[in-house]
Amino acid sequence: MTDSTRATAILARSLADIAEGGLAHRMRLEQAARVIVAARRASHLAAAGALALPATDPAVQAVTEIARHWDDTAVTALEYAEGLPVAALERLLRAAPSWAAAFAPGSWRQAA
Repeated sequence: MTDSTRATAILARSLADIAEGGLAHRMRLEQAARVIVAARRASHLAAAGALALPATDPAVQAVTEIARHWDDTAVTALEYAEGLPVAALERLLRAAPSWAAAFAPGSWRQAA
């Protein structure tokens, strides 16, 4: 697929989403994908000892649990978000702001 063909396909999908009223849903899926990627990065940083994950917050548990099941070798984060049940997608998006806020400035550690 050439760059021009790919750009045309992306534009066609975007225009169809807008025309059919699906843009808001698409944006929610993209937002969920970003949260999933961020949660995975936070998990990797915590495993490396560079970040302390706040574990007691229900929002942290919700986001972590949903993101934990993403197999990044099989599907993209967007594809994973698209496959989530509506209830899980809603739970993820509701919990995301509290999840992000739970990372207090002091939770970041300097690498040795």
